[in-house]
Amino acid sequence: MGNIMKVEDTLNSNEGKGFVTINGITRELFELKKIEAFIELIVSERKMLGHRMVKHKVAGAKGSGSIEMYFNNSDLLKEVINYIKSGKSPEISIQTYNDDPTSDVGRQEVVLRHVIIAKLLACKLDVESEDGLTQEADFTFDDIDGLEYFKSVS
Repeated sequence: MGNIMKVEDTLNSNEGKGFVTINGITRELFELKKIEAFIELIVSERKMLGHRMVKHKVAGAKGSGSIEMYFNNSDLLKEVINYIKSGKSPEISIQTYNDDPTSDVGRQEVVLRHVIIAKLLACKLDVESEDGLTQEADFTFDDIDGLEYFKSVS
């Protein structure tokens, strides 16, 4: 019959934490609502003599993602304003881990390095909303480290 994954080993996406390091100072990213980061392989096409099918080769990779946060912390805004005034870009990394205690797959932890948040909310007022203020932004990252990986379950 083979191995069957137990439902308990599916991960609850709100079991984990995020941390941000800005210019060497690390703090918990307590205002984090959602983060997704992707690695996209850059694939080049090559024609080869004697082959009718186009061949493909991985030529690099790029990192991008999106983040949604409650609008209640000014750390990133201060850094962006400092960049606008001084030209000095902040050094940002984001570290996250998934760790669902009900699952046997364990914990996975990664660090996204050289993060650039492409759009940042500076202010927001909304008389029609009764929800908590949030901001969404896209970002890029230039490097990634895997600190811990999920283990295989049988």
